[in-house]
Amino acid sequence: MKRQLPVIITFIFAVIGIILQLSPVMQDKFIDPVNSWIASISSFAVIIGLASLVRHHTTKIRRKHKDQFFSFVTFTALVVMATVSIVGYYHPGSIWKVFADNLYRHIMVPLNATMFALLAFYISSAAYRAFRARTWLAGTLLVSGFIVMLGRVAFGPLMIAAEITNWLMLIPNTAAMRGIMIGVGLGMVATAIKIMLGIERSYLGGGE
Repeated sequence: MKRQLPVIITFIFAVIGIILQLSPVMQDKFIDPVNSWIASISSFAVIIGLASLVRHHTTKIRRKHKDQFFSFVTFTALVVMATVSIVGYYHPGSIWKVFADNLYRHIMVPLNATMFALLAFYISSAAYRAFRARTWLAGTLLVSGFIVMLGRVAFGPLMIAAEITNWLMLIPNTAAMRGIMIGVGLGMVATAIKIMLGIERSYLGGGE
């Protein structure tokens, strides 16, 4: 029963979701309760993620891992940010709200910018490997990528590259993206049907 009950609940809610999508009348009556349930489930997901984070770093500290310093930094940042954010939320005009805003603006935003800047080097490395024109497909990708990059900064006589870039983005790129999205959509539908019918049960644990 421990296995069957979650499958039955999943099937029932999947049917309800299908009905809500196909019936505007049902949407008007039940869309708000469904959104409330989604918010509640998201809250549990945040709690599970927080518990997993705490357990992971607690284990590293207990085992005296060589990178335990970063675990202490993580815990410190977690406690400080959570405390000032919660207090600042309930006291909008206090120093806590200003402190929380400053933490976000002067620490969180620069850290995000640094992370994306580092990712740019990885993307450049991947692009270099992908643009090696060993086949005609790689050569086409190389030429198209070069034209698009040139078209984004084109001026004067090079404006022809901007026009070619617009055509590449509007016609071939749009067609390719639509094909990819159709494939992704079909995969999502197939996975949803498997979960709905109980064929796919990996979410229950045990790899079934």
